[in-house]
Amino acid sequence: MSAFAALMWSTALVAPLRQAIPCHACAIERRSQLKMLQKDTDGRVLVTLSTMSASYRAQVETALEQRNRERILAGQPVYKNVEDMVASYQEYEANEKGMSREEAEDAVLTYLQKKATMEEGLFEGDPQEILTFVLLIALVGGLAYNFITAGLPSFS
Repeated sequence: MSAFAALMWSTALVAPLRQAIPCHACAIERRSQLKMLQKDTDGRVLVTLSTMSASYRAQVETALEQRNRERILAGQPVYKNVEDMVASYQEYEANEKGMSREEAEDAVLTYLQKKATMEEGLFEGDPQEILTFVLLIALVGGLAYNFITAGLPSFS
């Protein structure tokens, strides 16, 4: 191995382990962002509507649509938006637990995020999934047939 290749390999292995050194302006901006985040009484950072990123907001909106479909099937009224769901949760349960508005938002957003994450892995029945499962079944069936007819392979 040449010296250049060895240098490249050592850089590839060590570089991801190094911490980036933030510039002074970045550190100041990061500190101001952390001060804006709200914390509960235990010091845990709360997720609120004002601190959500655009991608997180889209994920939450998708989970809210799914929750509204469930509520329609159950004969319950739907939520107009996330704020409406937070207000309903606060009336229903958060006030009894002594939660603040921000803690109620955190609970609702965490619930919707978990719901969206669980929905991602479900079988939806699109053609690509059906073809994949058919091929998987054919592969397992072929291996089982080969095992039944020929027995265990001998490598001697």
